[in-house]
Amino acid sequence: MDRARLCTQMRLPPELQAKGDMVAVQENPANAHGVTSAPSIPGLEPPSLALPIGKMWANGRTLRVKILNGSSKVKGKIQEYGNQWTQFANIKLQWVTSGDADIRINVDNSGGSWSYLGTDNLLIAQDTHTMNFGWLTDSTAENEFSRVIVHEFGHALGCIHEHQSPTASGIPWNRPAVYEYYLRTQGWDKAQVDNNLFNLYSASSTQFSAFDDKSIMLYAIPAELTTNGYSVGWNTILSATDKSFISTAYPFQSTPDVNSFNTLELRPADQPRLLHTKRFTWTTSYSQAPKLALGLNWLDIGRSSNPRIMAFHQDTTTTKTDIHIDSYADTTVYSAGVSWFRHAANDPDFQSGSWSTTEDHPWDKPKTVTQKQITFPRAYASAPKVIVWLTHIDVNNGANFRVRATVSDITRTGFKLNLDTWADSTLHVATASWIAYPTGKAGVASGSFSTDDVRKWDQPRLLTSGKANFPSGTFTKTPNVIVALNMIDSERWTNLRVKSSASAVNKDGLTWHLDAWADTVLYRAGASYIAWV
Repeated sequence: MDRARLCTQMRLPPELQAKGDMVAVQENPANAHGVTSAPSIPGLEPPSLALPIGKMWANGRTLRVKILNGSSKVKGKIQEYGNQWTQFANIKLQWVTSGDADIRINVDNSGGSWSYLGTDNLLIAQDTHTMNFGWLTDSTAENEFSRVIVHEFGHALGCIHEHQSPTASGIPWNRPAVYEYYLRTQGWDKAQVDNNLFNLYSASSTQFSAFDDKSIMLYAIPAELTTNGYSVGWNTILSATDKSFISTAYPFQSTPDVNSFNTLELRPADQPRLLHTKRFTWTTSYSQAPKLALGLNWLDIGRSSNPRIMAFHQDTTTTKTDIHIDSYADTTVYSAGVSWFRHAANDPDFQSGSWSTTEDHPWDKPKTVTQKQITFPRAYASAPKVIVWLTHIDVNNGANFRVRATVSDITRTGFKLNLDTWADSTLHVATASWIAYPTGKAGVASGSFSTDDVRKWDQPRLLTSGKANFPSGTFTKTPNVIVALNMIDSERWTNLRVKSSASAVNKDGLTWHLDAWADTVLYRAGASYIAWV
C-alpha cells in the first residue's frame, strides 16, 4: 500500500478537559446521560479521570464555519462535501467569511489532516483553526476530496473512527506487521498505533449495531496488515450506516422535553460544590402541577467522606419545576446526574411517590434493612408494574458503599419498599422514588437489570452491559426511555463513580450500561428503566 494519508483526531489539552466536559453537557445534555465511557483519543493516552461524556452538538444547531485560506476550488469542495452530512442530520452549516465561527478550517501542504471532535471545537481560541486539510490542491482527485472532507466533518460533528468502534474487535490485525508499517510510513511508535487503531471505544460511545467496513470514518485496511488477507479500501462516500447513525444522533423529528440534569451543566467536575439547581419547563398542558419521580443516574463523589447526595424537585407548577442535586456536610461531589419521569397528577394509570428511611428512623440510628408498606392512593384492578429508583443516599465511608432499593409483595393495593445495605456497610439515609402503572398498559414497558445479570460481583470491571427486550408488540416505533440507579456496591478506597444509561434503543429493546471510570472498583450496580411512547 502506498504511504497512507491519515486523519488524526485532535484532543483537548489536559487543562481544558474539565471545561470541555462541562461545555459538552451544557451544549447537549444527552452527552451526559445518552452515552457511556469516554473513549481513548488517537495519539494520546486517555486521562486517568476521563469522564463518560459525549461530544455531540445540540440537535438542530446551526454551526458557523469559516474557511481561513485555500484556493477558490478547494474552498468550494470543502463546502460541497462538508454539506453532505446535513442531508441526513438536523444540523446546519452556515459558511461565513467574518466574525467568530464554531469550526475554523486551515488549508496547507503540511501533509496532516485532522479535526477536533464535536463540541471540543468550542474550547479552541477563535484565532486558532479547529480543522486542517494538509494535502488538498486544485489537482486533487474528486474521490480524494470526498474521502478526506466528509471524514473530517464527521469528526467535527462528533463521529469517532469506525475501526475503533466496539464492534471492530473482529478485525484480524497482524499486529507486528501493523506496528512495522506505521512506524515506517507515519513514524508512529507502538503506543500511537495502539491508540490510533487498536484501542476500541466503549460499547455505547457509538450507536452502530455492527462493524461497518464501508464507513467514511474507517481507515483503509490493506491485506498485508491482516492475518487472513482481509482488506478494506479507502471509503470515499457516506455509507448507509453513517447516514443512519448521524440521523439518530441529530434527528429531524421533534424530541421530548428534557428529563435529565447533570451538575456538569452548571460547573466543571474539578470545581465541586454542594448545591445545584436548574429550572426546567415543559410544553405539555396540565390543569394542576404534575407528579415527578426522580432517580440518580450518575455519581462521582470523593472517597474521603460519606457519599451523601440527594435529588429532588421543588416549586413545581403546571409549567415548570426546579430540580436540585445537593449534598451536605463534608462530602465532595465532583459530578452527579438525575433523570425523572413526569405524569399528570390525575392520570388514571400512573401513580408515583417516594419514601425515606428517615421516616422510619433517624440517620444516626442506622439499620441494615428497612421496609415500608406503600399503599397506592388508588387501587388497581390487579397487581400493577412497579419500579424504584434511588434519589438520596448517605453511606458511611468506613466500609464499602452499598445501598439497594427493591420492591416486593406487589398487590393491587400496594407493595413493600425495601431500602437496604449488607455486609459491614452502614446506611445512614436512603430515599427511593417509585412509579406504578397497570400491567399490560399499551405503549409502556419497564424493567430492571444489574451487573449480576452478566458477571459475578467479585469480578468487577469498569464497563458492564447487556440487552433488555421489551414485551413483543409493545412498541411500533422507538420509545422514550429513562434509566436510573437502584443499587450500588463500590469499593471504599476509591471515589464512588457509577453511571446508568441505555443505548441502541429501538422498538424491540435496548442495550443497558452500568459503568464506572478511572480507578473506581464497582462490584455491583443495578438500575430500572421505563419506556413509553
